[in-house]
Amino acid sequence: MERKTFTNKKGENFSYLASKSENSKYNLVFFHATGFNAFTYEILFNQIKQLIGDDISIYAIDQRGHGLTKATSNHTELKSWDIFVDDGIEFLESIEGRVVCSGHSMGSIIAAKIASICPEKVSKLFMIEPVLYGPIESLKFRLMSFLRLNRQLSIADGAAKRRKQFSSINEAVSSYTGRGAFTTWSATWIENYLRGGTTQSKEGIELSCSPEWEAATFRSSSMDSWRYLKKIKIKVKVLYGSVGSTFSSQAREVLFNLGKNWDPIYYKEASHFLPMEFPDSVTKELEAYLKE
Repeated sequence: MERKTFTNKKGENFSYLASKSENSKYNLVFFHATGFNAFTYEILFNQIKQLIGDDISIYAIDQRGHGLTKATSNHTELKSWDIFVDDGIEFLESIEGRVVCSGHSMGSIIAAKIASICPEKVSKLFMIEPVLYGPIESLKFRLMSFLRLNRQLSIADGAAKRRKQFSSINEAVSSYTGRGAFTTWSATWIENYLRGGTTQSKEGIELSCSPEWEAATFRSSSMDSWRYLKKIKIKVKVLYGSVGSTFSSQAREVLFNLGKNWDPIYYKEASHFLPMEFPDSVTKELEAYLKE
């Protein structure tokens, strides 16, 4: 994957990875999860490229406030995920031809909203472990947000307390291995997350997605996805796990009854970090979906 820069209409610079093939059949655009970055998923991208070959071009952007992107990211001003959707739409407009939108966690919701807003641009949607709750659950979260009670969200509180400085990549890998969100990750996945998401500091390295921005991103989810999902008519693959999944049972029941175009793929042994745990299976599911 080659590191490149995309400049939006405001003159802000976004870093992204690209593996472009001439005359490829598919343009895959991938959006990462909250707190992560494009390079985190390098193992998955490499496997996709190895399996599908020159038939696919891959683009993966570091979203605002994440990775090596330099766009403005003031955590006190982040009120919703709309800005990530707007950034994603501008990025898609820079890519010639139709695209296959994909993403993990928050990234899959960004991809879905873009697919709903830009049906003429998005030909397929491949979602992995979406952050999605049922309509009633979502209404509850929106009410909590209105009352500012979502500031007590435990996952956001944890992110805000995250250590952001280390003496080296090796120290950070050692610190993360087998702990918290990284419990099921291999050392290579963790190292890629750090290589794509840290900058040099006086102390050694520092997380480029600040704990404050990561926490604000968790808290700013507007839980308004259903009004977008109902408009999607293309066939969609939705991959999800069972352990710590952010795709609630209520959401599954409602989503897969929206229409026959919603196709579930359940991984009994997987957690929310399904792409890190089963990249081979995810790659094969993507290949099969593209051929449908």
